[in-house]
Amino acid sequence: MKKIISYSLILLATISLAACGGKTKSSENSTPPKQTEKSSQASTTTKENSTKSSTSASSSTKASSSSETKTSETQTAAQPQSNTPEKQAKAVLDELNSLFPNNTLPQSLLTSRTAEYLTAATTSTADQTNFRILYYAEDHPIAVNDLAVNNLQPIASFEKKSYGSAEEAAGAVGQIIDTGGNKVDLGYGITGYEQGAAGSTYLSWQEGNWSLVVRASNIGGEVAEPLAKEVVTYLEKAMLPAPQNLGQISLTASTSDSYQINTVVWQKGTTIYTIKHFDPLQAVKMAVSTNG
Repeated sequence: MKKIISYSLILLATISLAACGGKTKSSENSTPPKQTEKSSQASTTTKENSTKSSTSASSSTKASSSSETKTSETQTAAQPQSNTPEKQAKAVLDELNSLFPNNTLPQSLLTSRTAEYLTAATTSTADQTNFRILYYAEDHPIAVNDLAVNNLQPIASFEKKSYGSAEEAAGAVGQIIDTGGNKVDLGYGITGYEQGAAGSTYLSWQEGNWSLVVRASNIGGEVAEPLAKEVVTYLEKAMLPAPQNLGQISLTASTSDSYQINTVVWQKGTTIYTIKHFDPLQAVKMAVSTNG
């Protein structure tokens, strides 16, 4: 039985807490140590405008053991139990920025429970050109790169990967431009194209160098159009990173606690950036927050 959970954004950049379906596959980083993930329920803490509609999702997917980032570092400092989620979020963000000083990291993401405490695990910081950060949200403070996260399930990830040429990087984006199927008015002068395949419906559209697609399961009775329109409306007032040269956003209308279900991938020369999040709209917001 599904349990409906409300979500809200945690804004890290302002000392508050703020993360595929489709037909594309996002690029993967160099193989990090294995991460054992543990299924968890989701709910949230908010600092967002109360006029924003809340997003809900149900916890239905159990995480599997796969080649995901696992911290190999011991706990650096005990987190005081008197710490607040806001203070913890700022501390985590500050530490990540100090670990990767030459990179612009996401400044906001959604946690998954009320009174949520953000933490993170990273691959080696020695390589500033190829790394991955996994983000977690728990009911108590945990230090960055604490071994305790090895048994937890991430809510989101941010990855940077470098390639030998711009052409190779462009291929890793896996951009899909699809203008077949039925036309759908997504608002703001944007036309989407919807068609079905293999039990799913795909709704695609273009915004600048970005290609976007929302997948909905026909079997589950899902509809792609509402999410597509929500993303289009949000992007009317928010700016995605400017890809050089390609960007691909692949979202799913399904609800899941797997952070890999929604992806945002973009190219800057020979570098590919990838964001993953269990919540589709928050994956987009997380990408927007990399603009600083």
